[in-house]
Amino acid sequence: MKKRFSTITLRETGEKKKVQITSDSKPVIRKELIDKWQALIDTAARIVNVPSGLIMRLNEENIEVFLKSETEGNPYKKGEKADLVYGLYCETVIGKQEKLIVADATKNAVWKDNNPDVGINMISYLGFPINWPDGEVFGTVCLLDNKENHYNKDYENLLFHIKKHIESDLNLSVLNSNLKHRNTELEHLNNTKSRFLSLISHDIRGNIATIDEFLKLIIKDYDNLDKERIKTLLSSLSQNASTSYETLENLLRWSKNDVVQLEPDLAQVDIIATIERVLHYYKQSIELKSISIKKHYSEARAFVYSDENMLTVIFRNIISNAIKYNRKRGSIHISVDKTDDKHIVEIKDTGIGIEKINLENLFMYREEEKTGTGGESSAGIGLMITKEFLDKLDAQIEVESKRHEGTTIKIML
Repeated sequence: MKKRFSTITLRETGEKKKVQITSDSKPVIRKELIDKWQALIDTAARIVNVPSGLIMRLNEENIEVFLKSETEGNPYKKGEKADLVYGLYCETVIGKQEKLIVADATKNAVWKDNNPDVGINMISYLGFPINWPDGEVFGTVCLLDNKENHYNKDYENLLFHIKKHIESDLNLSVLNSNLKHRNTELEHLNNTKSRFLSLISHDIRGNIATIDEFLKLIIKDYDNLDKERIKTLLSSLSQNASTSYETLENLLRWSKNDVVQLEPDLAQVDIIATIERVLHYYKQSIELKSISIKKHYSEARAFVYSDENMLTVIFRNIISNAIKYNRKRGSIHISVDKTDDKHIVEIKDTGIGIEKINLENLFMYREEEKTGTGGESSAGIGLMITKEFLDKLDAQIEVESKRHEGTTIKIML
């Protein structure tokens, strides 16, 4: 929130005073309130029988006629502004935060000279400050007359109650704006939780599909499989089931938090070890498509200060897509290099690629399902969550792809 200030002058002492005025966080004044305030200032000017009733708004460099009474002989214009160089009636009201009565400025040593209001024959004044509920200055509400006027107690009370009405409206406006903002946050929270449920579905469904492939393979070739091969396949099944359980545990733990405010759990993480675990997790899927994995690590270990669970989800989604949309006997090139203070992870596949028009919306949720080259299903959620986690980790991602030529994804950590 940007705070805004104005410097006003107290005419009696010549003191310069800095006051905080309407900040960027405050709501816009609604038309129905403007209409209501207009009726109030019109009524006050007619009851007191003066030519001018005003609601003034203080800006950084000037004070502005926010509303003026529609009364005969009112010399002020709506939107008219006066620079803060004179020590105007309203400046003193704002600076002292109390009412001001000037019965006849022409007979008052403080107010008679260098006074623009006297110049247009507005020689008497009654005014009160108007503030937002947190104390920021909105401006003033005031009455001005072209003749001497001492404004009796009834007139003072009338204008004071108008001031209170306006401040009450400002308070309700802030409360209403805060409520709308909170509703938006709650809506965003619900949407985010829904996306996390989709992510759970996406990851777990992929695991179950892999387990299903294993079981079908065992059943189909059972009579031709020796004990060692069956043991290897069952071991892979166990690994997939364990990983599914771990994924579910992590994501359920995240879902218990306020996921909108979800912050990374930072620690030293070995990128290469994380990638290797993900590759092991997808070992069977890689074998089923006869995809060759080519790796280039500039170091044996590459540590970053990051969130291990988030990084795992990121690499799993990217590598999963590199497998899912790759061709039989295709390849995936994975490299990890260090440049200056960043580690660069590049994952390049020889798959079907991405249409240029789809690259722009690559990280947005898509409801339509897009199947892989082997009929694998997709929930359309993986890359969206990947981008969210990368943003939380203050990492960057670049994507290059050509239809039928494959995709290269580069991550800077």
